[in-house]
Amino acid sequence: MAKNYLIIVLAGLLGVGCHAVGPDYQAPTAAALGTPAEYQHAAPAIPANAQTLPSPDKWWTVFNDAPLNTLEEAALAHNPTLAGAAAHVAQARAQLGLAEADAQPSLTLSANIQADGETATQYVPFPFRQKGQSYTVPLSASYEIDLWGRVRRATESANAQLAASEADVHAVALTLTTSLAQSYYQLRELTAEIAIVRDTIKARSDTVDVQTERYNGGLIYQYDLVSAREELATAQADLADLLRQQEETVDALATLTGEAPANFIFTPPTDDAPLPPPPAIPAGLPGDLLKRRPDVVEAERTLAADTASIGVAQAAKFPKVLLTGEAGFQSVNLGSLFSGPSELWNIGPSITLPLLDGGRNDANIAAARAVADGALADYQQQVLTAFREVEDALVDINRQAEQAAAVEQAETASNDAMQLTQVRYNSGLVNYLQVVDTERDLLTSQRTRVQVAGARYLSTLRLIQALGGGWN
Repeated sequence: MAKNYLIIVLAGLLGVGCHAVGPDYQAPTAAALGTPAEYQHAAPAIPANAQTLPSPDKWWTVFNDAPLNTLEEAALAHNPTLAGAAAHVAQARAQLGLAEADAQPSLTLSANIQADGETATQYVPFPFRQKGQSYTVPLSASYEIDLWGRVRRATESANAQLAASEADVHAVALTLTTSLAQSYYQLRELTAEIAIVRDTIKARSDTVDVQTERYNGGLIYQYDLVSAREELATAQADLADLLRQQEETVDALATLTGEAPANFIFTPPTDDAPLPPPPAIPAGLPGDLLKRRPDVVEAERTLAADTASIGVAQAAKFPKVLLTGEAGFQSVNLGSLFSGPSELWNIGPSITLPLLDGGRNDANIAAARAVADGALADYQQQVLTAFREVEDALVDINRQAEQAAAVEQAETASNDAMQLTQVRYNSGLVNYLQVVDTERDLLTSQRTRVQVAGARYLSTLRLIQALGGGWN
């Protein structure tokens, strides 16, 4: 009977509570964050070949590149940094479980054997004296009546922290996958550039052979032969540097996919054709960033968590009410422990009211407010950074498209100039120094064209990352 009464009273108090102290969180509005209506550097119209990112977690498939797809899947499966972020989510989920547990009553079953007796210097008179052993098996219950919302605010904060941790996983995954794609297309660009330099080395090697024969025949000055050898050696040095960059880029891909470079099995792309123009990605509306970029969402959820923590700190200034009870059995004889006469129970509230704390609670409230103010500033800065990163990526994409067209014209002109100069040199109208100059100009134009093509891919990847990778 007593035990049933205890359970009924505890259950009836589960719904007791007043309005939670502390500020109710309201996310800053787009207007308060200074969100523009549109991007300043967005294209005036969406290009006909614009691509919608197919999936938040598979955005890279927009490039339709099978080796890239394989590398991305490997990175998501084995990268330690991403695994560490996922572990933080599990930790945040456990912290939420702890906060939610405070809203539930606690029950504890214990068993106690106690021996009582007299000392040599003190005598306890009957009936207060109980010599011998006593046995107690109580079921203790306690429940905090959340009058001021301490538990509710703590749960609210833990929920927001969990959401922030989940957003952080997406932010880490987005950084990982875009970094890997950048390294991959750097490798593609280097492969094309290496092919150009190797063709140049072959041509200059043939030139050295021709110039050697002509010098031995007395047809040219020694300066022309030395200049040809110098240009060949310069191209060979450039090739060595490009091969170094290629090997280091492969090592970077290994690390991103969670492999040691020595164990990384990957064949660099053999297609040395210049990269085609990257797919056009529509920027969308600036307001979408507030929901689509995971780092912005993480900052907003952190602000929500810190705002709820103010209520937790404020609740500490109010009385803490605990309802405690105990039901069980107690007897001096083990055999009669669970009989009716041995039954015991008690129930009653426990109230704790802070009177003098030296200003500790006020300091905790001030600290919580300061943390929330800092989180708001961080959120506002994160939003501004997101806008800037999108604008910068759009500027790069637009200007590099113009640069690519100009570089192609420059390469055509350099090739024509080299052909004309070679004819004039063979006719004795110009010296070999002019031939060297035009050859250098052509090589520079060819390499610049490949470099700009690679840079356009990197800018497209920066735009995808700035837009949140399509994450929602």
